[in-house]
Amino acid sequence: MLKKNYKDVEEKEAVLTDGTKVDGIYIRWLIDENIGAKNFAMRRIEVKPGDLGVPLHNHPEEHEIYILEGNGKFYNDKGKVEITSEGDFIYIPPNEKHGIDNIGKGSLIFLCLIPYLKNKN
Repeated sequence: MLKKNYKDVEEKEAVLTDGTKVDGIYIRWLIDENIGAKNFAMRRIEVKPGDLGVPLHNHPEEHEIYILEGNGKFYNDKGKVEITSEGDFIYIPPNEKHGIDNIGKGSLIFLCLIPYLKNKN
């Protein structure tokens, strides 16, 4: 068993899988393979207020997202938009193009869980 506080985990600026740096977005890898998690990772993501957000992107992992604080707009490339607030959760299927905007006055903070994809050779 392991117990930590999110403040004990280094906060880093977010970078998309294609290497694009996303200004105003900060990520903490709370649970990952470095501490022994073999199937899923848990990340705490903070989107600062302002005209900042995560642009449309996709990746092979599904996402399970739980909103801790703030108001967000989650959208995909097909015109689907979901407005979120504290306590809401979002599921994003594998390979679905999606983006996230902070539409509140404070930070948008959420947990994002992703599975580790295993090579099937």
